[in-house]
Amino acid sequence: MMRSFAFFLAMLCTPVLNAARPNVLFIIVDDLTTTLSCHGHPHVHTPAMDALAARGVRFEHAYTQFALCNPSRCSFLTGCYPEKTGVMDLTTSLRKALPDVVTLPQYFKDHGYATGRVGKVFHVTDPKTKLDVELRTALHKDTENFVEAKVANDPGDKPHGTTKGEGYNRAYAASARPAADFTDYQIADDAIATLDAFKERTFFLAVGFIRPHTPYVAPKSFFDAVEKNRLSMPPFYRTGGEVLTQLPQSSLRPNNNVFRYAEPTHDEARDALQAYLAATGFVDSQIGRVLDRLTELKLAENTIVVLTGDHGYQLGEHGLWAKQTLFEGGTHVPLIIAAPGVKSGVRSGLAEQVDIYPTLCDLAGLPRPRHLQGRSLKPMLDDPAAKGRQIAVSTMVATNTKLTGHSVRTDAFRYIAWDQNGGELLYDLRTDPDELHNLADQPSQAERMKRMRERLAVHLKNVTSP
Repeated sequence: MMRSFAFFLAMLCTPVLNAARPNVLFIIVDDLTTTLSCHGHPHVHTPAMDALAARGVRFEHAYTQFALCNPSRCSFLTGCYPEKTGVMDLTTSLRKALPDVVTLPQYFKDHGYATGRVGKVFHVTDPKTKLDVELRTALHKDTENFVEAKVANDPGDKPHGTTKGEGYNRAYAASARPAADFTDYQIADDAIATLDAFKERTFFLAVGFIRPHTPYVAPKSFFDAVEKNRLSMPPFYRTGGEVLTQLPQSSLRPNNNVFRYAEPTHDEARDALQAYLAATGFVDSQIGRVLDRLTELKLAENTIVVLTGDHGYQLGEHGLWAKQTLFEGGTHVPLIIAAPGVKSGVRSGLAEQVDIYPTLCDLAGLPRPRHLQGRSLKPMLDDPAAKGRQIAVSTMVATNTKLTGHSVRTDAFRYIAWDQNGGELLYDLRTDPDELHNLADQPSQAERMKRMRERLAVHLKNVTSP
């Protein structure tokens, strides 16, 4: 466990800020898609996130800028699109293209906030973001729990020669261990301790939870809470299935980290969905502990709380699992914002994660940095009738073809284009929410296709200009 305790001395020397200035609690949940009760999923139990949505604003149509951890986090933590950050993989540092950019938590520190990050906030640690508290919890607990559960409950799934617990084909298991033995419990503990340390300060605290990232491991009680036989599977796993031969190769991930070595049977796919929802229920319980402490400390009324996943996630749609797609599953993210003076409700307009940084600046009364490419969501928070974006754009680099693709989401359509003539897709989401019928070659859609291409070209020009 990596920890910095220098903040205790700093806290003694830092003056207390104006109590009217709002705190910020930014919760990032790894691989969390919109499978929440408040988003209408009937078989998942997420009371903490539901309660946050009930007292805040839930954005019905929020989208990631890149369906992979590092590029997405670099985007919303800098307020810049991936084309600007230059981060398109899991290892590149945002400092390669943006050596001097001020990240979101650093910006609040520069404006006098006590700042901290607990758990997984950045994917690749940023050496220039130096906060008062920096706690990154080791992941070995969950790996050990997962391996123990696999040996006990799934002996037929043999590991393929790895020491990290990732060599199993089926990356899910119900554990007999108590909640306190899991990484996210420790992250919640650390977040609570940091709130206690910051309670007399005006603070910005980012907390990054690990589940439901694979392996989908959680205490067995959370598996028992999900009625597997009632789960509805996507069209690919229903009678007749879904024909994928018409899709561009770049749209079809050849592998994933849920089923590593063999395609799942229909029963295994249902098992995996149950496990994902169980892991989601577990992380919700840990988020609830943090939010409860915020209330106990009487800080909730003066704290902006933002909750999001780092990108979307495929749960069997098109036979795909995990991240790195440009479909609705891969790009659609939960986004909940509860803030002082903001009335609760739901906003149906389009929003992007790159909008989080400027929104927090506006809500905190701070000037927006000039480098920001996102747009503030404050007008939508203030006025339920305010319109969102005209388009939401996501980027991806295909793991199999190495082509770069983009998705343009409007309120009614999704357009996907792969470079080097790698293929185009167009879906009418009003009549085809599962994205099964590609309209790109339909003569009746020729004008719409032209407009979509133009919109994408304008967007790329704007986000790459100096």
